[in-house]
Amino acid sequence: MAGPLPPRVSHLEVRIAGLDPRHDGVKIAQLSDIHVGNLTPASHIRAAIDAANAANPDLIVLTGDYVCWRRQEVALAADQLGGLRAPRVLAVLGNHDYFVWGAGVKGALERNGYEVLRNQTTVATVRGAPLAMIGVDDPITRHHDLDASFAGTPSGMSRIVLCHSPDHAPEISRRGADLVMSGHTHGGQMYVKGITDRIMKRAGLNFRRGLFEVGEGDTKTTLYVTPGVGFSGVTRRFGEGTHAEVAVITLRQAIREQPARAAG
Repeated sequence: MAGPLPPRVSHLEVRIAGLDPRHDGVKIAQLSDIHVGNLTPASHIRAAIDAANAANPDLIVLTGDYVCWRRQEVALAADQLGGLRAPRVLAVLGNHDYFVWGAGVKGALERNGYEVLRNQTTVATVRGAPLAMIGVDDPITRHHDLDASFAGTPSGMSRIVLCHSPDHAPEISRRGADLVMSGHTHGGQMYVKGITDRIMKRAGLNFRRGLFEVGEGDTKTTLYVTPGVGFSGVTRRFGEGTHAEVAVITLRQAIREQPARAAG
């Protein structure tokens, strides 16, 4: 029986108002929902890691759910998730990581040199300019703390937020986030138009996959929800927007609207 289709690379651009000119063109590669274990082949994970590295990103971010349900998967995560290459690799945890062993998963990531943000901000110097990277811990298991996450966030720089659950993006937006990067949904994993949408809505999942604008007034925020890499529950993905993915987001300066000229 043929294995799963390898992850594809999705290239997107996100425009940010007030972006430092030096950050125009910065690339951030995102991997999420890798779910090491017997459902996600090691070769599938390696293909995702190779694809992220091939994009030559300025930063790599990991947005949770590195394991499935078993404690022994933590050791697999330490082994299979190594090899990501970027000046900095930043991560947050997801609900499955806490279901299994949050501290163990954190340690597995750190053994590979990755930085795990648990309700905290770090400043990444990218192309000579500072960029605020904020990690919100998993909201599904109630480990998130937005006050702590944004407490050390300097003003005057763009804010990129990592949070496993996309449904907390509207609340995060009120803190002045420019971009929220999430996973969790697998794009529905097995998507049947209409049916899957209704099931997800009933489960409180309002953002299946792709780009969204959230927030109100002057606090508009871009949300990107990746369908992720691995498999949970079943070893299949089918339907629009469910294909396993490595997302590569390029930051761009927002285009300023020109004032209308008076006629005459």
